[in-house]
Amino acid sequence: MIFDCAGERLIGVVSQSAKPADTGVLILVGGRQYRAGSHRQFVLLTRRLASADFCCLRFDFCGMGDSTGEPQSFETVDADIAAALAAFKTHCPHLKRVVLWGLCDAASAAVLYWQRTQDPFVAGLCLVNPWLRTDASLARARVRYYYVERLLDPAFWRKLLTGGVGLRTSIGEYLGQRRIARYAIQTGSADFVTQTLEGLRSFPSALLVVLSGRDLVAKEFMYTLVCNGNASVFTSTHRICKDIPNADHTFSQTASREELEATVLTWLEESF
Repeated sequence: MIFDCAGERLIGVVSQSAKPADTGVLILVGGRQYRAGSHRQFVLLTRRLASADFCCLRFDFCGMGDSTGEPQSFETVDADIAAALAAFKTHCPHLKRVVLWGLCDAASAAVLYWQRTQDPFVAGLCLVNPWLRTDASLARARVRYYYVERLLDPAFWRKLLTGGVGLRTSIGEYLGQRRIARYAIQTGSADFVTQTLEGLRSFPSALLVVLSGRDLVAKEFMYTLVCNGNASVFTSTHRICKDIPNADHTFSQTASREELEATVLTWLEESF
């Protein structure tokens, strides 16, 4: 399908069902990629959901893939999301509600869109490895997780003993990250982090967050959530946080991708 957004031509693909449910899923694409996703992740996800009667729309933001216009930051795509929702409703008039599904910075874009618009058509948020990165959060996550995991990795010690790792350089990097982390605690977070956390707290409907066990972005998200006193967003039955321990950021392995798809589908069926 082709639809308009402020004079630009956006391209999307709808995955439909023979007996569609009245809840649809709008896939928001994160990073500098287009509607197919890394290793066709979004193609496979939407086909799986449509086979279970959840119609889906995946589309290219302005300036990406086959859509016209200039590329934008994830913080400034509200108009694109609104245009996609309007086109989705026109193409699938049976829909009564839509879930926003996003990976990485697209997950944050989904929260920011709802937080700014309070769109009543959005009945659920499915957020996968949400992006809450600042220089501060990256430094804290590296100090807390990355360097600890390296010390526990036998391969690191083999490289160290055979001269494959520069010990002085590694120590310097670690101390530098600690200095950034300490400074960041004093200066606070970026505006988009504050807005995203507020959106998570105030969103009144079904919420699913899926985190990869082998992803620093996922660790940053949880660490930032806890540090800002927001761990309670998952205390109710319709607000769920699910860990997939062996998954990387984009669920590139078949087993982790299929577990993600099954998790999303179960949540959709139970919530809607």
